[in-house]
Amino acid sequence: MEEVKIYEIRKDDIRAMLKKIAEYNLVDIKVENQASFLDDMLKSTEDRLRYALQKLEENDADTVKFIIKSDVGMLIVKIGDVITIRATIKDYQKFLEDFRLAKY
Repeated sequence: MEEVKIYEIRKDDIRAMLKKIAEYNLVDIKVENQASFLDDMLKSTEDRLRYALQKLEENDADTVKFIIKSDVGMLIVKIGDVITIRATIKDYQKFLEDFRLAKY
């Protein structure tokens, strides 16, 4: 069975992480907003990243986790039951080091 590692993220660090996430070989970012159709219309990774940052500026994150599975890391942010942000990166080792994340 494939090992999954979960890392604790402080909610007040998430904005800084998302602003720099592209530096860690961003594979994809998805934003699911139950209250809007705009997230479905965004085609480029850059547009989805800008939208995710905008939603974090407007709202506080409720749950934030960083999960490593296979050869990628995934930053998962939940804002209430309405918005979910999933950013997948390849250079997760450097991300862990730069943000000093601790496994739990």
